Amino acid sequence: MILFSIPLPLMAQDNSGSGKVTVKADPRIEKILNRRVEFFNLDSSQQGYRLQIMSITDRKEAMLEMENFQLKYPQIPIYLKYDSPNFKLRIGDFSNKIEAHYWFMKLQEDYPHLFVVPDKVYPKQIAE
Repeated sequence: MILFSIPLPLMAQDNSGSGKVTVKADPRIEKILNRRVEFFNLDSSQQGYRLQIMSITDRKEAMLEMENFQLKYPQIPIYLKYDSPNFKLRIGDFSNKIEAHYWFMKLQEDYPHLFVVPDKVYPKQIAE
């Protein structure tokens, strides 16, 4: 069995001695790979502002508060960010401080420790 397996790898080698390998592939594969690279290099985020409603070390409590917020304000996106050792709940995708301040004033009664933070945001409109 060993004697029959030795010639197989030798047949796959290039006999020209140049050490180069030529791959003949469908050109559509290159197109698909280029699209994939472009897709993953896209950064749809931009510099903007969010409102931080909570910073806590207990992940379960942060998740519970996240659910409560989503029930009360389903039109506002909420994000959980882990910044060791804290879990930070941030809301909104505000392109400027004026938008962030508008929501700050609306939510301040429910979240007295709320504050505006600069952050990378995704440009979306929040429905009233």
